[in-house]
Amino acid sequence: KSPVERLRRNESTNDNLGAILRDVCATPYPARLVVRTPSEKARAERFRPCPKIEIVALEATDAPMERLARATSLRLFKVGALAANLPLYKDGTLYLDNDIAIRRDRADVLMGLFDEVRKRHKALGVTKSHLCIPRGHWTSEVPPGYCERNGGILFFSAANRSAALAREWLEEMRQGTSKDGRDQMPLRKVLWRHRDDEVFDLPVGIQCGPYCDPCSTDDPPLLWHTKRIDRVRWAQKMLLKSRRKGVSARSVCGF
Repeated sequence: KSPVERLRRNESTNDNLGAILRDVCATPYPARLVVRTPSEKARAERFRPCPKIEIVALEATDAPMERLARATSLRLFKVGALAANLPLYKDGTLYLDNDIAIRRDRADVLMGLFDEVRKRHKALGVTKSHLCIPRGHWTSEVPPGYCERNGGILFFSAANRSAALAREWLEEMRQGTSKDGRDQMPLRKVLWRHRDDEVFDLPVGIQCGPYCDPCSTDDPPLLWHTKRIDRVRWAQKMLLKSRRKGVSARSVCGF
């Protein structure tokens, strides 16, 4: 099922999208959810947790998705949605994948990272991936020392320049991507070309991936990037093992 098809009014371990939308509703910031079709838009509007979530459809009809591998089709939609919507927000856009949790009490710190990107006059703030070049993602167009960046957390700080990067990314996607259908190999090509003029690397520690501790006090993460079901399992494991400070059946250290 697609993320919109999994969307529920009440919390569900399989509903990544609903979880991050509820996170947004708990912050002072609005959000735009771009879906593919008018039917998806109607469903998302019915189940959105608060009115500050604006929902728009990228396409005008309910035509079937391109006949490509599902992973590739979904990521082509993602990058196309970015290219179409980034010019609308002159102050910038924070893009997050739907399998991310936001540390609600530090949302201001998260949004403050835009200042780090802007003061360096860059169009895009990114974080390095936990794997430099995953298996099957190698390309001769980029030196092996230039690692992939995380395509699920992107700080677009300059509307038109950011949109130009997204259009370039979309074109790379259309020319072909890795066999797993991911979008990070094409993104790496674009970032390499613009590494000096448009790209700024943010601290890796702003996010916690599948194998880190979201309750770390040394460098508290702002985002927890793993599926909701895995976040729930992590919390349940902690509750069984010990009374971990900040962990309950309802929340994990601000997430």
